[in-house]
Amino acid sequence: MTTENVRTDIAVKDDEPSADSPSSSSTSSSDVVVLQMTSTQPIAEVGNRVEYSVINPKTRAPAMLIDVNAIIKTSRAILETYYLPNEDSISHLNPLQRMVHSLQKIRSKQNWNPEFFVHVKFHEMFSWWEVQMRDTATWLMHSDEFRKLPTHERIAIFKIVWAVWRRFERYTMTATIFGHRCYDEKILLHSHEAAAKFGNYQVDYSNVSDHGFERFNNVFGGKMIQYYEIIVKPFLDLKLSETEITFILCQIVWNYAGRRLQGQTQAAGERFLEEISNNLHSYYEENSGDHQFGGIESSGNGTVAEKNDKGNYASRLAKMMQIVNQMLNIQLKREDTMDIAMLFDMFNIVFTEPEFFKV
Repeated sequence: MTTENVRTDIAVKDDEPSADSPSSSSTSSSDVVVLQMTSTQPIAEVGNRVEYSVINPKTRAPAMLIDVNAIIKTSRAILETYYLPNEDSISHLNPLQRMVHSLQKIRSKQNWNPEFFVHVKFHEMFSWWEVQMRDTATWLMHSDEFRKLPTHERIAIFKIVWAVWRRFERYTMTATIFGHRCYDEKILLHSHEAAAKFGNYQVDYSNVSDHGFERFNNVFGGKMIQYYEIIVKPFLDLKLSETEITFILCQIVWNYAGRRLQGQTQAAGERFLEEISNNLHSYYEENSGDHQFGGIESSGNGTVAEKNDKGNYASRLAKMMQIVNQMLNIQLKREDTMDIAMLFDMFNIVFTEPEFFKV
């Protein structure tokens, strides 16, 4: 079902002419998708989210309309302001340190003893995503280069990176809390309060699809489990610090946004990534004797120690960038999978702004 250009302000009665009948409006069906509302509206309203029952104009089957604008109201407000509540307290921090500070503040809300679930309805996950959208918007606004962009460009970036940001942040947060259990038992934190083990929970898609969980798992499950190899394993092997996690997250977000949007977004990303690369170099210099980074704390020959430190850091940085490249590659494959899912109407669902959920 086509999800662009959806009209949510009108309902079509069964006895009215169809959109493609001779007596219908002259507006092309490719310009507007007219949705037939069912008798009960809305079927749910949780916080700012509004869900509507509709009839799919293509298949004539029941479907769900999600008003994304209601979900992202808070996030949009964050993106449309230049004001940061704690700007004075972070003014002395360099660009990378600012992003670390923001991530730490977001993660301070995480429950380190989350509740494990085995069953969840698809629409219930939207409350988790709503929080993660808000967290993504807040984190992005800590970048001066991002804040300097026009509002429409900031929103365009946010639309396509929030889900990528969420995946990397959630898998690394899970590994931080559960350590090797995360990798061995395939645990994932889905929110600040809820976690699940891959293969030991089910999502109820009955409200939005005729396909069962197993079908969705066959299509998307393989992509999800790859993240344990791409993110969790190197995180544990390298014992990544929060600064390094943030550096990788910045690289993923800005490289992905630059590839998709190009133009001023790509230019801003290049400037920002150059800045944080210099910041990371300074960070390594300040922590050159830390065993966590493979540095040599003491040596009879300072020159040898310095060379070893630089060699270890170069190798470490190469492995970190490998994570970035693998994340970008799997994201492209995920987009192809989502396009196929939309093409074959796997979801009986319509989003007012589908870009948010195509990634």
